[in-house]
Amino acid sequence: MTLIKNLSWAKAALTSATVAASTILSASIAAAQQVDLELFLSLDSSGSIDPDEYNLQREGYAKAFESAALQAAIASKPNGVAVALGQWSTTAQTPPTIGWTLLQNAADANAFATAIRSITQFQAGFTCIACGINAAVDSIEGNTFFGGGKVIDVSGDGVQNANATNGPATVTGARDAAAALGIRINGLAILDGDPTLLTYYQDNVITSGGFAVAAANFVDFDQAVSQKITREVIGDSVPGPLPILGAGVAFGFSRRLRKRINLATLA
Repeated sequence: MTLIKNLSWAKAALTSATVAASTILSASIAAAQQVDLELFLSLDSSGSIDPDEYNLQREGYAKAFESAALQAAIASKPNGVAVALGQWSTTAQTPPTIGWTLLQNAADANAFATAIRSITQFQAGFTCIACGINAAVDSIEGNTFFGGGKVIDVSGDGVQNANATNGPATVTGARDAAAALGIRINGLAILDGDPTLLTYYQDNVITSGGFAVAAANFVDFDQAVSQKITREVIGDSVPGPLPILGAGVAFGFSRRLRKRINLATLA
């Protein structure tokens, strides 16, 4: 009889703990504001980009958010767009240089452009595209403020020449880990010095269903990045958020758990 009572008590305690944990997770999911897009801008700040080129790249992103086309695209989204910006070279800057910010209108976009103009180059090291992708995945998966279609926007002027230590080491490994989590990667290849870079981005960086565009050089970068981000915001086959599962199932298969499993498999 004592054993039966103890087992009953243990079962009740386990059930109570599971319900409590599931309730916490459900509340966390519900608390995340649904947006039409979670967009992480991942900028190359490696040693191949000199200060003048970095300034052109930074100004290109700022001008993109000041463009009438992008502002109209943002305003057309009923739930808005959440945007963050990070930089990478030999490693990636964490947390992001600019954290998750909700953009719903022209004023929001102009303020984000101002924030972009205030950033400084993270470091001048080697080119680790995988570092940038892994950090972007971490930021998206850890984003408890907003939830929506998930896209990483990678721009750079060279191929990877240093392996990552913050997740899958290779570009393709990082790409595949992101894809397994339902995150899409698009790319912008700056061809200044490497006319084959667009093909490299298409073959190694972008996910299935993603797209890559090219800028001939840093002077042409602003037009290319403006068109690219506008295309992403308008909705070029952007994947939607994963369906919300039942509380108990969601607790067992949270985004964080899926991420750890996928990163371990693909590393």
